[in-house]
Amino acid sequence: MRIQGLLEEGFAPVQVKEMLNTTYFRIRRYAAGDPLNLCRFQGQRVSGADQYRDDIVNLLTQNVSLKHALEHVSALGYQGKRRAFEDYCHKLVAELGIPYMPSRSSAGARVNPNLAKPAQHYVSKADFMRYLWSGKEFNLSDIDFILKKYPQVAVIHQCILDFRKIYNEKSVALLEQFIEQYSVSALKPLCSFASGLRSDSEAVKNSITSDLSNGFVEGNNNKIKAIKRIMFGRAKIDLLRVKVLFAR
Repeated sequence: MRIQGLLEEGFAPVQVKEMLNTTYFRIRRYAAGDPLNLCRFQGQRVSGADQYRDDIVNLLTQNVSLKHALEHVSALGYQGKRRAFEDYCHKLVAELGIPYMPSRSSAGARVNPNLAKPAQHYVSKADFMRYLWSGKEFNLSDIDFILKKYPQVAVIHQCILDFRKIYNEKSVALLEQFIEQYSVSALKPLCSFASGLRSDSEAVKNSITSDLSNGFVEGNNNKIKAIKRIMFGRAKIDLLRVKVLFAR
């Protein structure tokens, strides 16, 4: 009624559109006629695809994808939108109980898209790394699955255990055995690690047999570097020296 009233007063459609914050389509639809009849739904709406109902049912029964079904019906003369066609197909499937399964699994079997997907079980990388390094409790079935799918993981795990055994038993013989075994490993990172131990074998042997450690010195070095990074751009050497001396 407001649209017709404004048009009768002489306002242009563009002005009516701005005044009522509506669309040109709505203005054209309600520009003339009885407002009560215009707003009342007359009869039952019929989809444009209804005249191709038998063809569509036949295509759905054959599990033809909706895309190809639309192409087939469009060739017969259907001019509706894709979304309207898909909604019509879904209604037919529900109404007639058609076992529509257009999708296929990796094995080629038909898959019903309406069925709920099976629950997935995930193994986080962080948890598995804790199992490898720290012996964290882990589901045995998950371990078996991972080792079967990635056999290299078993080699890495055994390498960790062998290297840890060297320091637990403080055995130089085990070190030499470790170097000989993993220097010819098929895994390049392990081979490179073993070669590095051989090139610096004297220091590595000392770390195994000696109770002395430079961990305290390295810890202080790390603390000084951390203080320096924190104070970067804020103070000169005098304040840095005081911070280092009185750091706790």
